[in-house]
Amino acid sequence: MKSLFLFSDQDSFLHRLDPRPKFLVVIATLTYVMLFEQPAYMFAALGIIVALIWGLGGLSPAKYWRVLLFLVPMIVVVSLIQSLTYHPPGTTYLAMVGPFRVATDGLVRGAGVGGRLGTMALSFMLFSMTTTPKEVGLALNRTGVPYKYAYLATMGLRFLPLMQEDLSRLQNARAARGDPNVGSRNVFRRIISLQKSLFPLAATSLRQSNEIATALELRGYGASENRTTVDRLTIASYDYAVTALAIVSIAAIVYARFALHLGTLAS
Repeated sequence: MKSLFLFSDQDSFLHRLDPRPKFLVVIATLTYVMLFEQPAYMFAALGIIVALIWGLGGLSPAKYWRVLLFLVPMIVVVSLIQSLTYHPPGTTYLAMVGPFRVATDGLVRGAGVGGRLGTMALSFMLFSMTTTPKEVGLALNRTGVPYKYAYLATMGLRFLPLMQEDLSRLQNARAARGDPNVGSRNVFRRIISLQKSLFPLAATSLRQSNEIATALELRGYGASENRTTVDRLTIASYDYAVTALAIVSIAAIVYARFALHLGTLAS
């Protein structure tokens, strides 16, 4: 199964955009979801990000429908937990079953938290699906991050899909050997199956890391501080426009939250 956060090659505006303005867009989104609390604000941002990925990234929701499908039970569970545990003075209750009371304020707050988590996940997906790991490393290095740490971030982004593929192969091998827990509809049995695959997955990852480290040493990686790159990032006019728009958006979000007191929930 293809990684949900793996780069998807397209010819779109978001793919041509420099990684640094895109990262500012992610920062603006995180500022928005961390300062505002109203569920309506969260779900509006969720819809806007889906529209951006589709309209400017050329990636329809059909490519990441698993993420959208996962958000529904996550929001429901978070909302239910908050409604059962958050009972401020003067709250009203939707239902009372024995010792359990479903509070309206907790339900609203939980929906906001669930929408916040979903919006954060989609904002990171917008960045990762339209930016190659090489571009991330180049952008970090151009912003002053030492090249060793920039390369570490690049390898981390490359390693996650590899680990997912290795886990999928391990699970398929266990299913071929008759493991009834693999693919079971019982969530707990599937968790048990995953636990049995963690040790071989860790062993495989360590072996791959050692092979990469050996290859880097044989090629003299780090022998010289004067680094050159084949690919270079170029800043276009639309990169400056998106950067300015992201900075203005962050300022507007902070002003709306602290000066106008918008998007808050009553304590």
